[in-house]
Amino acid sequence: MKKLLLLSAFTPLLGFAQMTEANEPAVPSTATLYLCDSNAVRYEGITGTGVTWDYRNLLGVDTDNNGLAESKVLDVQATDPNTNDSLFEGATTKYSIGNLVTTYYSVGEGLKISTGNIFSEPSLGSVFIRWNEENQVLKDYPFDLNSSVASAFSGNIKVDNPVVAIDTTASGSGVAKIDGFGTLRLQQNDYSNVTRYVIQDTLNSVLQNPLFGEVPIQLVRSWYEYYQYSTSDLPIMVLISITLNSALLNNTSTLVLSKDLPDNNLGFKNNDLSFNVYPNPTSEVLTISTEGTFTASISDISGKVMLSNLTNSQVNVSNLPSGMYFLTVSSDKGIGTQRIIKK
Repeated sequence: MKKLLLLSAFTPLLGFAQMTEANEPAVPSTATLYLCDSNAVRYEGITGTGVTWDYRNLLGVDTDNNGLAESKVLDVQATDPNTNDSLFEGATTKYSIGNLVTTYYSVGEGLKISTGNIFSEPSLGSVFIRWNEENQVLKDYPFDLNSSVASAFSGNIKVDNPVVAIDTTASGSGVAKIDGFGTLRLQQNDYSNVTRYVIQDTLNSVLQNPLFGEVPIQLVRSWYEYYQYSTSDLPIMVLISITLNSALLNNTSTLVLSKDLPDNNLGFKNNDLSFNVYPNPTSEVLTISTEGTFTASISDISGKVMLSNLTNSQVNVSNLPSGMYFLTVSSDKGIGTQRIIKK
């Protein structure tokens, strides 16, 4: 049973491109966008018709230091019952953004319905969210400027993480809308007749943790997509922010993608250090194993440094309160971070 409320819908203005079943991306479809600085402004307040969203100064992210921004592929494919796709019952199509976010959905009877998502969260790894009890409504066709559809959804959230394993029920609510029509200014081109589609939703659940008991967790998602249908049925710009709130973990993941190759980039050197730490969890002593000499520190989940200037492979953590921490190890070979649990 799908719960939805069509909040408002007005006759589209001249030149506005409606979202209909006909301009949903074909299966298969792909597009390549460039990874950009996650600090980009969202322009939440720039809504309505005839507006301009200016991203001409957006910086690319050059992870390989080769002078080019990293690219990500938007990929629309049919679901495959021989893979994890089978977990999302009722979905016929999956929409993936690189290896970061995949949305499972079906289109028919005037609605676009999501049965769940898989996304990569830095603190947890792969998060499986299934709306197998109440599906999420993403569009109620035809979807016009100032149309807005709200829905409640429920199901299951699962994380196969040896440190923070999650397999429990979840529920959420959200709103999908078209809030703007106008010009999108990117690094190399101005795109007219652009439609902005927005999803804002919240998931709530309770984690049963052997150390801390019941721990409420919340995921808050803000998703902006810009479409120019004369160019593609896939978006030409995407901005996604997912925030995890809990007593154990707090983290925000942000993804910004642009059709245009940025003129200037941020550069990042790939210097992840490989090291082992054991036993984990522990109540007294951690052992750090890596090549050569190193310096280490331990921080809590808020970023406060609890232990610093550690140079011995044996680290006594018995005085730390029980909980999750981050161990950072630095050497001339690079820097690496791992999660640790103090029992």
